[in-house]
Amino acid sequence: MKLRKLSLLLIFTLCLSLVPAAVFASGPAVTIDAIGEKAPGGAVVISGTSTLDEVIIKVLRPGNSVLFYAIAKVSGGKFSSTFTLAASEASGTYKVVAGEANQVAAADLIVKSANTGGEDGNGNNGGNNGGPIGTITPPTPPPVAGKPVTPGKSGAEPVIADTSKNITASATAENGQITATVTQDSSALADALAKAAKQDNHGAAPIIFIAFNNAVGEAVQFSLSSSVLSAAALSAPNSIISLQTNDGEYSLPLSIIDFASLEQSLGTTAANISILVKISTAAADLNAKIKQSAQAMSASQLGNAIEFTLVAAGNGKTIELNSFGSTYVERTVALTGSVDAAHASVVRYEPSTGQFSFVPAIFEKQTDGSTKVAFKRNGNSIYTVLSVTKTFHDISQHWAKADIELLASKLVINGVTDNTFAPNSNITRAEFAALLVRSLGLASDASSAAFTDVKSSDWYAGVVGAAVKAKLVDGFDGNRFKPNDTITREQMAVMVTRAIAAAGITSGASTGQNEPLTKFKDHAAISSWAQAAVAEAIEANIITGLTADTFAPSEKATRAQASVMLKRLMQYVHFIN
Repeated sequence: MKLRKLSLLLIFTLCLSLVPAAVFASGPAVTIDAIGEKAPGGAVVISGTSTLDEVIIKVLRPGNSVLFYAIAKVSGGKFSSTFTLAASEASGTYKVVAGEANQVAAADLIVKSANTGGEDGNGNNGGNNGGPIGTITPPTPPPVAGKPVTPGKSGAEPVIADTSKNITASATAENGQITATVTQDSSALADALAKAAKQDNHGAAPIIFIAFNNAVGEAVQFSLSSSVLSAAALSAPNSIISLQTNDGEYSLPLSIIDFASLEQSLGTTAANISILVKISTAAADLNAKIKQSAQAMSASQLGNAIEFTLVAAGNGKTIELNSFGSTYVERTVALTGSVDAAHASVVRYEPSTGQFSFVPAIFEKQTDGSTKVAFKRNGNSIYTVLSVTKTFHDISQHWAKADIELLASKLVINGVTDNTFAPNSNITRAEFAALLVRSLGLASDASSAAFTDVKSSDWYAGVVGAAVKAKLVDGFDGNRFKPNDTITREQMAVMVTRAIAAAGITSGASTGQNEPLTKFKDHAAISSWAQAAVAEAIEANIITGLTADTFAPSEKATRAQASVMLKRLMQYVHFIN
């Protein structure tokens, strides 16, 4: 899986906005016509000449956030693109950039003092123009649309799909939420996928970028041709479609879609099926419930909740795709201001219970002071960011205090009571399975816990089932799990290395080589079935010896030891900072 190589970095790849001014000097390949002074709510025409086949146009606000982005075809040596300023757009000098690579020209756009309720020259309200790429007042969190996203350190340069022929239609739901459905032009999508597959991505996944500048509170549903995607998946199955709005970004891997199964289930061919990806902030009433649930656990919500859905539609039917197996699908949002990563967590919200659960996430401070939040799960849901500070009375002087507090604040570990953790108590097999399931952001699945000693009514049935489904655990003779047995250090090592694989990470350790064990005087006591896993966990620095020269494979692990190992595991697979 190519996704296992991905980390989480936003990059500008085209028309760089922060390079020295000399780069923007006009060259013979591109010129931009003078742009008159504009008022908020007015129409802006960007035109010029070029010897290229097409030019990329980007308009940057004074603070370098992206206001407008488009690809304009060059016809007869000329190009033109029009957008409308939002009525509340700030005054100042905006930078207009057009071209490709180092063949770039730049010009200034002067925006006058903002006037409320302004209209453009066509008598239209300022704001979103309803076209393929509308222009809006920057929402909170800060806009990210227009910034091509390379999911992870893939080395792949995103290919930006032509959106000039896209069709956008708006609909209002009963709750008042407006959804803009953006139908990506199939020919342009096919061209972008083919181009991405052919370029040298240094072995990484080809990436296609599609953006839409939505208005504040407006949901966006991208509609993609299943026939185009399925055809591309045959030649480049690891391709990723990066779909971006001002509220968030969704990296859709083609590998998670079973196109043949969809045709059979929907009773039609791929030509009649659309893949719909919806990105929407939570409605005000739902967000209020989320905030209330957060306050009940002494947590504070950072920004609004956001929901992602993936649906296949065709023949009058729909199928929601919400289980991606071992593939972690990445998403990105932005938060205003800096965030303390030790106390902040992305969480999944369950409306039916009001409960939150941990989602793997990395927080990265940006140069403009905002925080990029990149998170991933093997399913879709409603997500939000919480800030939690949790400690326990009995760990104030404990050696594992910092790690216990970190994971408790991230909702991965719980105390034995609200105020006590019992760090030196032994941990059971069921309890450690629960920790691994939570750390991987997996959903409970009691139906998969098919052990004779695990009843559906047991508190651990769901986490044991999830651990079985993710291949984290095995049973004993007689189809028993022994959930209440205290876990040994070698058993823990085996489960930890399986969690590394479940996270989609290929360990850098020399799996199968047991040299790391020779430094321990008791290495012969390590069970043969656990030796490779213990060696891998040691090389990854997730588990260490009990002393410098003893591993103690049969020693019972404590809750504190389990917490420290879990923290190291989560950092190793890049699930926390």
